[in-house]
Amino acid sequence: MTCPDEDTLTRHVNGVLAPEAMRDVRTHVTGCSECRGVLAALSALDAPLSAPAPGPLVTGTRVGRYVVLGLLGEGGMGRVHAAYDPDLDRKVALKLLNLERLREGALTQARQRLEREARTMARLSHPHVASLHDVGEYQGQLFLVMELVEGGTLRRWLLEKPRSRREILARFIQAAEGLAATHALGIVHRDFKPDNVLLTREGQVRITDFGLSDVTSTHAARPGPGPAASGTERLTVTGALLGTPAYGSPEQLRGERGDARSDQFAFCVALYEALNGQRPFEGATHEELLSAMERQSIRPEQAGVPGWLKALVRRGLSAEPARRFESMDALRARLARDAGAWRRTLVTAVVGGGLVGAVFLAWGHTSEPRETCHGSERHLTGVWDAPLRESTRRAFLKTGAPAAEASFQAVASALDRWTREWTRAHQEACEATRVFGEQSDAVLGLRMTCLDQRLGELGRLTVALQGADTRTVERGFALGTSLGGVARCADVRTLQEAVSPPEDPAARAEVEAVRAVLAKAGAELLAGHVTEALKVALPARDRALLTRHRPLEAEAHLLCARLQEEAGAFEDARASLSQGALAAEAGRHLGVLARVLHAQAWLLGHDLRRAEEAWPFLHRARAVAETLRDAELDTLLDHVHAELMEQEGRFAEAEVLLRKSLEAATARGQVLARAELNGRLGILARYQGRLLDAKRWQEEALRIHEGLHGAEHPHTGVALQNLGGTLAHLGELSRAEASLQRALAILRWSLGEEHLAVARTWSTLAIIYFEWGHGPQAREAAEKSLSLAGKSVGPDSPVLMGMESNRLGVLGELGEREQELAQARRSLVHHQRVYGATHPEVALDAHEVGRLLRLLGRAREARGFHAQGVALQEPLLAKGAVDGEGLRSLADALLFLGRVDEARTHAEGALASLERDQGPSSPERIKTLLLLGDIHLARGKPVEALAPLREGLGALMAQQVVSAQVPLMRRRLAQALRLTGATSDACQEAARAWAELDPWRRAYARETLDARAEWSLCPR
Repeated sequence: MTCPDEDTLTRHVNGVLAPEAMRDVRTHVTGCSECRGVLAALSALDAPLSAPAPGPLVTGTRVGRYVVLGLLGEGGMGRVHAAYDPDLDRKVALKLLNLERLREGALTQARQRLEREARTMARLSHPHVASLHDVGEYQGQLFLVMELVEGGTLRRWLLEKPRSRREILARFIQAAEGLAATHALGIVHRDFKPDNVLLTREGQVRITDFGLSDVTSTHAARPGPGPAASGTERLTVTGALLGTPAYGSPEQLRGERGDARSDQFAFCVALYEALNGQRPFEGATHEELLSAMERQSIRPEQAGVPGWLKALVRRGLSAEPARRFESMDALRARLARDAGAWRRTLVTAVVGGGLVGAVFLAWGHTSEPRETCHGSERHLTGVWDAPLRESTRRAFLKTGAPAAEASFQAVASALDRWTREWTRAHQEACEATRVFGEQSDAVLGLRMTCLDQRLGELGRLTVALQGADTRTVERGFALGTSLGGVARCADVRTLQEAVSPPEDPAARAEVEAVRAVLAKAGAELLAGHVTEALKVALPARDRALLTRHRPLEAEAHLLCARLQEEAGAFEDARASLSQGALAAEAGRHLGVLARVLHAQAWLLGHDLRRAEEAWPFLHRARAVAETLRDAELDTLLDHVHAELMEQEGRFAEAEVLLRKSLEAATARGQVLARAELNGRLGILARYQGRLLDAKRWQEEALRIHEGLHGAEHPHTGVALQNLGGTLAHLGELSRAEASLQRALAILRWSLGEEHLAVARTWSTLAIIYFEWGHGPQAREAAEKSLSLAGKSVGPDSPVLMGMESNRLGVLGELGEREQELAQARRSLVHHQRVYGATHPEVALDAHEVGRLLRLLGRAREARGFHAQGVALQEPLLAKGAVDGEGLRSLADALLFLGRVDEARTHAEGALASLERDQGPSSPERIKTLLLLGDIHLARGKPVEALAPLREGLGALMAQQVVSAQVPLMRRRLAQALRLTGATSDACQEAARAWAELDPWRRAYARETLDARAEWSLCPR
């Protein structure tokens, strides 16, 4: 066991360690004199450094809205628990602060200070600063809710095993970037130490606990400088200061509050400690430590620490703040620059001929590594620079497209981001060989070749963008997602496993020439020029076939297939993919083979809607992908897998898969994938009737898309459209309409009037217009959506079927029930074929056909369909596999079939399920309230019918709904009131029901007769 950290020893003294951990510490200290001395010093203090806090929270405890999952750790600042945020469906870290040492009345002031810090931190989104989400109070304790970072602390990472200087510097440079970013916002940490630096599982730094020292110190409630600690107070018997003061600056030890330069001092203490295995200053008391700092009595560094690094750290450790670096950013820049400029000197001993050794520089005597590895951005000249940026903008604006400027800005932002990544990758590849000596020249050559190829692809793209047209403008918004990244150029194993070029020089030259032509076609595709790209790619494929170099053939077939799919030539694309798979297998080109198989699965499953044929290709793609370590491909395969499951109605299984994919994408930092997966999960939750879950997923998708792409991007528009649909199903009609109108404006502007996304938006708006009583407007929107969609998808498309159902639902309510019934029958047949005859959706379709037949007065026919639906649902009930909507449909059918008591049981179950999953105002829940009223009336219990009917009518009034639901609810309320003796109120409701039913009499003939009969019982 390595020496426990100081928080662990403190908790041991205070008796708050777990029993097993207590045993481990006791075992360790029996053989470690230094730790025994530390424990003795802790025990001798007047009060423990950390007063015992209340015990760990039990799993399942609610702290505010957060649900505790378990204890992660504890220390002087308090305990940290893993927790679940149900509103945003994510895991977080919940820190309960130990504030027992605050003076009475100081808790409010401490909370106010933390909330100010939180508001400031909320303005900062930085990759090396842990996000602070929330501040609250729980049973007299303050708590913080932070990003959950699961890779442990920097201290633990340093103790796990010896670390190379390069590894250490990489982490500290990231930490310096995080501190510099917070300083720019005026936030000072004041408690920087390795325990407050977290690492992700990928080794990325996240600094945490900003400002906590202010509110957890003894004098937190006192503004300004406080008294210094007693100069004779013993802190240790070994000369190693315990706890946070060991990283404090001289000014902080003197009782001053400190500023950004104090963070710089603490940073350099931690860096010195990481490099040398001990802290720079000795001192067993505050007085001794402060004296050592003021005298600049720094312990000697270990052998091997370069002079430039010694000088940098010592400057940061200056006793006078003015002598340190002018800012944390200046220190960071110097640290990063000088690390890159560090000259490696290799000593090679050669025995023989009296020659003992030779000393040489790895790159010659005159070339500095800084000159060798810096200046990567020079390679971008003529590829993406200021003149090209301006000429590209002119080309976009020349198209006259309304979205030209916005599309160009999206393109420029994507290319700027890509070139920054390329420049960093180019410099890191160089430094790995020339500066740090961690890779061979051969590996450097592989990485540089890969980067050169990627830069060449970018150059061809920027050339293609000079011919921008309206298609380019449309595609420009998504360009950032289409550009391949450069991360694969750092995957040495994959580069080494890449297929070899032909040995013959002439053949090799022809292969490279064809690849260049294929890259040009790929650039034209990215620019939106599909036809032009095909004209380039098809002849290039012919040339590729002549080379008989199978890997090249596979690449050509894959590109042609992608272009053919874009052009809608699905069968041609399928043939190209078949040939591509054969060529990739023959050439052992596994990366291309996996993507060909993925493309085959997507083409068959998504484009051709033949899921059963797509599965074998997906399974083969998964098998090949296992050997590739390609995160992007793994995410793509998850998408296809979920798509196929959705088509088969396996929504719950698809959700499980996409949740795992989301966890992986989050861990890998794939922000766009996170946004898309949140959106997909929202749709899956909606399919399963969990509208509140769907709303949370889709709000998160919208938040990420807006942050990533901006408020006017098509991805933002689609996210708004999906959210609007869910809000409409929840009954939040005003908010739904606002989201959909905003989506419509974005999508029409960026994608054009006839895009499928525009059609979808009109279809959902039709439902809202109808609920608000705008029949003609609803009909117009529904018919417009169907007309637009028909230009993009085939007549058998499920998308088109859904829009047709929406349109005919509107028309049916306006009296055209026969058309609505015909569509319901088609939907039933379709779902029987696609999902199987026993799927829950088939049962719902059967009940819908029965409902429409009843409205048309064809009760005998309706009975058969309802009996079919009930028979399908009964085995599912035993498994608990019927959701709220299914229970409502079942209860409605059972009431019609005369099974009233069973109907009541399932209607009450539906009401509870729908309230949990959809909230109190969802249309489905309101329909269930109406149904419960019918059931109680059928039971001869009109008093029991009053409550659900009044609640349902109130919800409709609150939403300003004027559809047929209002008079239907009111007519039943009138009947219940009459039967309970409230004749006057009953007649008022009956009269209003008769008047309000006027626009709906064609669609509700039987209801019209019942309303007239009810009203006729009232005196005139």
